[in-house]
Amino acid sequence: MSFSSQSRLDRRNMLKWGAGLGAVAAASLSPFAFPGGTLSARAEAEALTLWGIPASPSAIFARAVASGDLEALAPGMRFDVWKSTDQMRAGIASGDFKLFATSSYAAANFFNRGAGTVMVNVVTWGVLYVMAREEGIERIEDLAGKHVLLSNKNEAPDLLFRLVLKWSGLDPDKDVRLDYVGSPGEAVPLYLAGRGDVAILHEPASTAALFRAKKAGLPLYRSIDITEVYGRYTGRGPRIPQVGLAVNPAFLEEKPEIVRAVHEACVKAGQWTRDHWQEAGALAAQSLPLPAPLIAASLPFVHLDVQSAKEARADIELYFDHLMSLDPGIVGGGKPAAEFYWG
Repeated sequence: MSFSSQSRLDRRNMLKWGAGLGAVAAASLSPFAFPGGTLSARAEAEALTLWGIPASPSAIFARAVASGDLEALAPGMRFDVWKSTDQMRAGIASGDFKLFATSSYAAANFFNRGAGTVMVNVVTWGVLYVMAREEGIERIEDLAGKHVLLSNKNEAPDLLFRLVLKWSGLDPDKDVRLDYVGSPGEAVPLYLAGRGDVAILHEPASTAALFRAKKAGLPLYRSIDITEVYGRYTGRGPRIPQVGLAVNPAFLEEKPEIVRAVHEACVKAGQWTRDHWQEAGALAAQSLPLPAPLIAASLPFVHLDVQSAKEARADIELYFDHLMSLDPGIVGGGKPAAEFYWG
């Protein structure tokens, strides 16, 4: 499978909302530590790795592996985090990535472009927030005339914000001033330095901004949850199926029992994470280049709920329909076929 330098996938860097905090790209990610000592070199090389995204929702995947629930079927299974979308694409193209977290629309793009990638589940149902320096900004309509700082132009977060603007009766090109930077990590310091009236930030960047503002004695508020707005207009509640686990199709065919066990471990891990924010943050921080307190504070704001892709199919297809209404090619040519949805 080849990926043109001009392809939509290459332009999208679909998960900079986690990596864009600055530390992610530069950090050296440590391998997951197993109780009872390290694996032998041969066993470590043969062990299955579950690859997470470099952001707070990976706490679920870290817990799924650390729980021990997968040891019988996949002895020595490891959790690690891919460092860049280039690494993820290379791992998918080579077949080295068997189980990996990614955005739902990126997985669909891989599927439609011939990689055969199957979506196993969705774990995160919304990560986008309007951050403001003043109280009183409570509705999208309150953004009329505002200077809006945001990132990831023409990618899913940008399209989602444009959608809710339109649904709220605002023209994104006339009624607000959109000011783009490359990533949320760039947007945070610029916004705190005074650029823009409001900022559109993903988790964990929005939580990081709150931490930095508090330390600097600056006012900052989590004013609007874009997921809540989306849910009111779709009528399906706050559900944007943004990130989940995907699987290599050859591995799925060879080891379906492992894929099912991993999903079931993720369901249990999701329940555990919702009951143990602090412990989940500490566990994830072993592999993510983010501090444990930041991860723990971010987790309540990423709408965690683990559902199989088949269970989530209606929401995923609705999400793709909305994205494609603004960019018909964003998922690589159309909604994926039924085989894309595991469950």
